[in-house]
Amino acid sequence: MIESALWLLFWIGIWPLAGWAIDRAVHPRTPERRLARLLAWYPASWRERHGAAMGELLADAIADRRDGPQMTLDVARAGVAERFAALDRESVLAALLIGLGSTMLFPQGVVAAIFTQLDVPPSWFLALHVHGEAQFLVAGGMAGIGLLLIERGMRHGRALCLAR
Repeated sequence: MIESALWLLFWIGIWPLAGWAIDRAVHPRTPERRLARLLAWYPASWRERHGAAMGELLADAIADRRDGPQMTLDVARAGVAERFAALDRESVLAALLIGLGSTMLFPQGVVAAIFTQLDVPPSWFLALHVHGEAQFLVAGGMAGIGLLLIERGMRHGRALCLAR
């Protein structure tokens, strides 16, 4: 139990701090790096249009030591809002279809079918909550629906790529 707690402490607490320290050692904190990291919150298309002007504003703020946590949070909030505004709704639909289909195919279909053979107690797998031959029917149905959703998402994504 103590060993598990120490591993948990290492992976959750110590490892990210070590990564942060290594990043700081390899990439020293410079105004240019800070400017690049702040502008990276915005999508590339936005940076092409407005990056030079925003870069000058941010560089002035950094030079005048007005680049505190509030400015960082404001830039991050505005950058994320621009990224959401730049999303193509059709691309999001294709990604959602593929993601949901993958969830139905692998965990709810394939893994659940394997777990029915291992007599695993019911958990979040839908097929484990039914009994008898219906388990395979549910797992197969989930796999089939998952394949259908993945196919539709791939077809939708391909049509988007060909239209561009």
